[in-house]
Amino acid sequence: MGRCNGRCTLVGFCCLQLVAALERQIFDFLGYQWAPILANFLHIMAVILGIFGTIQYRSKYLMV
Repeated sequence: MGRCNGRCTLVGFCCLQLVAALERQIFDFLGYQWAPILANFLHIMAVILGIFGTIQYRSKYLMV
């Protein structure tokens, strides 16, 4: 098995957050709770941006 570095762990954690937020969003739609729906939508957008930023990050290495 491969070893997981910090970036892989962060992406996995963000994906779990995304799944939990989507599940919460579904239950809020069933109850017509509009304020939590808006908050969940903003949370989902923040998690997607976090995953995108984690994947796009490039480490700067000094080659000598």
